[in-house]
Amino acid sequence: MPSTTQRRTMTGIAALVLAVVCGGACAAPAAREEAIDFGKTQGARFTLQRDGAPDIRYVISRPAQRAPLVLYVQGSGCIPPFIGLGTPNRASTIFSWVPLAQQGRYAVMAVDKPYQPEAPLQGQQGGALDCPKAFNDHFSYDRWLATLVQAVHHAATLPYVDARRVLVIGISEGATMAAGLARALPEVTDVALVGGSGPTQMFDFAVNIYRADAADAEKLRRLQELDATVSDIKADPASTAKFAWGHTYLRWSSFFAQSSSDNLSHAKARIYLASGMQDDSVPILSTEAMYAQLRAQGRDVTFRRVPGANHSLQAQGQPFPDVQKEYDGIMRWFEQR
Repeated sequence: MPSTTQRRTMTGIAALVLAVVCGGACAAPAAREEAIDFGKTQGARFTLQRDGAPDIRYVISRPAQRAPLVLYVQGSGCIPPFIGLGTPNRASTIFSWVPLAQQGRYAVMAVDKPYQPEAPLQGQQGGALDCPKAFNDHFSYDRWLATLVQAVHHAATLPYVDARRVLVIGISEGATMAAGLARALPEVTDVALVGGSGPTQMFDFAVNIYRADAADAEKLRRLQELDATVSDIKADPASTAKFAWGHTYLRWSSFFAQSSSDNLSHAKARIYLASGMQDDSVPILSTEAMYAQLRAQGRDVTFRRVPGANHSLQAQGQPFPDVQKEYDGIMRWFEQR
């Protein structure tokens, strides 16, 4: 547990990070609270209003006693983390969020991406081709990080949140954000990356090309196509009208600039990695590269390799309760501190 002096230093560092990342848009937003009923537990949706920037909206469960904060960061695209709030058909699109919240042992939160729709859209899951124009015009790594930072800062002030212990669980794209949050916020004591890339997302593309069942000549052609597309993105990095692999150039340019390996190497948090050994989206070799780097640095890192499992940690024919066991394993690791 940090001392009073350490906490003051951490708060000062976090405030500096917030100012650099967010600019004036992060200054003392007004907050609106709406009660949310999750059946076995109660919660709230907070809307933080900002001048000159989109509102920040997040949902958090309310434990009976002051409890550690657990933030889930969802994957790519504009699928809302919650649907049907305020109705009998309420649900979360983030796997394991509701079961953990209903335990009542943690303050469990998730943040809306700015300008996301209220309901899931038809079409490609995880991509942004069908997302609202306002979403694609706004979404980038840096802006999403700034939103998450301010949401965590607000949640940490709630009377039922024990901000001395903060766990961030990032899923897929959210794993990249979780690594960035661990670096940006000293308050993050523990971080779990599920299906997360290591060196960069460009590295993930290259590894998947090498893993393909194809001749070297075909692999070389695909690698050259990858280089050409990345060059196009770098030539127009702020474009929200041009798309590659289902996302805007702005999104790709901002995420290509991030390395989870590097961000975690500059963070103080304990680290948990979980990857499916048959993941076709983020190859486990990318996570292995990150694990090797962190181990070489002497970091406190745990790596759960799930045999036969895909990007969602689900093996073929495996029921979802078995996937839940993987998330339960994250919480057991968190409690070991």
